[in-house]
Amino acid sequence: MYESQKIPCCENRHRMDWSSFVQKMNKTDISVIDMLNNTNPEAKEAFLANKELPKPENVYGQLDIKRVEENIATIISLKKELELSEGMEEQRESAALILEDNLKKNQFVRANYLYNHASPADRPAAAKEHKEANLALYGEPDEDVFWSLLGEKLSAIPVENLWGKDKIMYDELLEMIGPLRRAKSKIFRPRKETVEWFSNVVEIFFERFLAHIPKEKEKFSIEEACAITNEIIASEFGLRTTADTAFNDTGGEPEAEGWKAVVIPSGAVASTDCEQKIIRFPGRRSRGAYTQKELKAIIIHELGVHALRSLPYESCEVKSFALGLPGYEAFEEGIAKAAEQAVNRQYEDSGLLHYISIGLAYFLGKSFREVFEIQCRIEHLTKGEPVGRCFDSVQRTFRGTGELPNHKDLVYYNGAGQVWRYIEEHLYEEDLMEKLFLSGKTSMNDKRHERMIYEMRTGNWL
Repeated sequence: MYESQKIPCCENRHRMDWSSFVQKMNKTDISVIDMLNNTNPEAKEAFLANKELPKPENVYGQLDIKRVEENIATIISLKKELELSEGMEEQRESAALILEDNLKKNQFVRANYLYNHASPADRPAAAKEHKEANLALYGEPDEDVFWSLLGEKLSAIPVENLWGKDKIMYDELLEMIGPLRRAKSKIFRPRKETVEWFSNVVEIFFERFLAHIPKEKEKFSIEEACAITNEIIASEFGLRTTADTAFNDTGGEPEAEGWKAVVIPSGAVASTDCEQKIIRFPGRRSRGAYTQKELKAIIIHELGVHALRSLPYESCEVKSFALGLPGYEAFEEGIAKAAEQAVNRQYEDSGLLHYISIGLAYFLGKSFREVFEIQCRIEHLTKGEPVGRCFDSVQRTFRGTGELPNHKDLVYYNGAGQVWRYIEEHLYEEDLMEKLFLSGKTSMNDKRHERMIYEMRTGNWL
C-alpha cells in the first residue's frame, strides 16, 4: 500500500547528465506577462468609449496552454530526477529553487486559462485555484499599506475648493469606496540626504549613457527615443571598463550582442525582454512624446537596470541567472525605480496606482469597471494621471482574466521600499553600485541568491 512512497535507496541514486538537465529546466521557464498580456489592440479604445462594458474585450493570444501543461509535466519529472541524483549538492539545491519557481509561473498561467474557459458552475473553483496560484507566485498586498496609500491619495484632494461637477465626483468616489479604515503604520520614505547622495553616484555611473540624449532638445518622439537607445547599445554596451570585473568571473564578455530597441505599435508601456534581448517602446503611449526628464528615466530603467543586470550571466547555461533568480523581481524593479528617480533628482512614491488598484480588487472585491472609475476620479481630483494611464494600470491589475486581480505589480511599491532601505543601510560603501547594477538579476536581500551566484562564478554549476 505504501510502496510508492518509499524513499529511494542509495543504489537507486545516480549521477545525472547535468548539462542535459539544465537544458530541460531552461525550457520550462516562461514569461508570465507575455502569456497573459492582452493581444486585442482595440480593447482599450472600445472600453473607454462604452461605459456599459464591465471589462475590456481582451484576447490572450500568446497563452500557449499546451506548452504550459508540458512544462508542468517536465518540471514534476525533473524534480523526481533531482531527488534520485547524487553529488553536486549546492547545484541541486539551487536547481530545486529554480524548478519550484518555474512551476509556480506555469501553474499561475494555467489557472488563468482554466478560469477563462470554465463553465459558470466551475467558476468558483477556478477562481479559488487562481487565487492560490497568484498568492504563491506574487504574494498578497498588505491591508494596512493599502489603506495608508489610499488615505494619502484621498487627503490630497482639495475638498474645500470643490464645487459643481467635481464635488459630485468626489461624493461618488466616497460612495464607491465605502467605509474608510484608518491605517496603523507609517509609510517608509528615504531620507533627503540618501536621495541626494544616490543621485550624485547614479549620475556619474550612467554619465556615458545619458550623454547620448541631446541636452538642447526637450521633447522626443517614441521613434527618437528608440533610436537613442539603440545608439547607446551600439556605443556603450560593448565597452569594457574597470567596473566590468564582475563579468570576468563568469568567463563571459559583457557585450550586448543581439540587443536592440524596437517600437511596438500596439504597446502602451515600455518594457524589456531579456530572453529576446529586446527593449520595447510603446506606440500607443498615453502621454505621447517623452520629455527630457521622462526619456532619462526610461533609458535608465529599461536599459541601465533591466538590460544591464542581465548582461553578466548571458553566457551562463542556466537561463535563470540572466533572466532572474527566484524572487528577484521586487528588488529589480526597486532598483529601476530608485535609479530613475535618482537621475532626475526627485524621490516619489513608486507603484501607488498599481498597489491601490490591486487593493481595491483584493480587499474590497471591486470589478474592473469599478476600480477604473474609482482611479479616474482620484486622479482627476488630484490632477494626476490621465484616463488612459488609469486604464493601463487597471488592465495590468486584472491581467490574464479581466476579472480576478493579478498581484504581479505589487513589486513596484514593495521593491522600491526594499531598495531604498538597502541603499540607506549601505550608504557610502564602495561596492554598492556593483552590487546593485552588475551582480545579475538577484535580490541583495536573499542569501540564497548570494550562494547561487558564488557557485556560478566559481564554475561549480557544470
